[in-house]
Amino acid sequence: MSCATDAAKSAITLVSAPGKVLVVGGYLVLDRNYSGLVVGTDASLYAAIQEQELEPPSADNAANIDGIPILVVSPQFTAAWWKYVFDTKTNKLVQVDSTDGSKNGFVEVVLEVSLGIVNHRSADALRRFSAQGYGQGMSTGLKIILMADNDFYSQRETLANAGLDLDSNSLRLLPRMCETGKMLKDVHKTGLGSSASMVTSLVASVLVHFGVIASHALRPCRDSDPQGMESLQLIHNVAQFAHCLAQGKVGSGFDVSAAVYGSHVYYRFSPSVINDAMGESRTIAEISKAVSPENPGWNSVVRPVDIPPGFILKLADVDADTR
Repeated sequence: MSCATDAAKSAITLVSAPGKVLVVGGYLVLDRNYSGLVVGTDASLYAAIQEQELEPPSADNAANIDGIPILVVSPQFTAAWWKYVFDTKTNKLVQVDSTDGSKNGFVEVVLEVSLGIVNHRSADALRRFSAQGYGQGMSTGLKIILMADNDFYSQRETLANAGLDLDSNSLRLLPRMCETGKMLKDVHKTGLGSSASMVTSLVASVLVHFGVIASHALRPCRDSDPQGMESLQLIHNVAQFAHCLAQGKVGSGFDVSAAVYGSHVYYRFSPSVINDAMGESRTIAEISKAVSPENPGWNSVVRPVDIPPGFILKLADVDADTR
């Protein structure tokens, strides 16, 4: 993971998280008795947050909701934007507008969980937004931009439309983070874990932007920076919980782990650590306790590995759509 921040008044917080390839492990990685070797890719997904003036949504009921106005945009996709309000009193996120009423379940869960944790840890962090919501005119809120490197999505159609050969040399000719020309639901993914990378980068950007963790903690020295490792553990735990909640099940977690720690040998965590907090009656206090780095239930094992110099792992784009 890496982070860049702008110290100006309208500060931008930008966090990237890599994709993954599970080289060894397969379905055995679901069992804590077995390990998997997961490699972090050079392709990353990026989440940027900035506080700025936002236009009011078209929904009539939006003006009646107090809280933090939020606009999420994914420019690589056609008409991919969503407007929300986060209620700082209830720690609930309400969608108030989008293209054709579409939803983005993963983004919704991540924002509600991560902003709820910020609010639970320090109410002062969000106080400047309190009781604001969307008015009739411009309102100060959060604009979030999500972008991904090209390797997360099949580029076969893009290359064909440009009259280019379907090979790696042609891929290098494409602009970074090129537009897909498709709705998000119609884009074919390549299986590098875009959902896990998005969840992780968005969680980290929210926690960094509101001062829950320091930006330099995203690249700690393992032997001499226990505070940095604790910050990474918090990002990992929150991202694992949010990813599982959005999926509706507790998976192995190796994809989120790779998005946080990069290449490593991985032994999964026990699902029981978050099972109770995933219930319908969950509170932000229960979630915060479950994802705390001090919770001994987080028993996953991460053993960093160094990829040999000159090692190149190439994957074929079969354009079969991972869904």
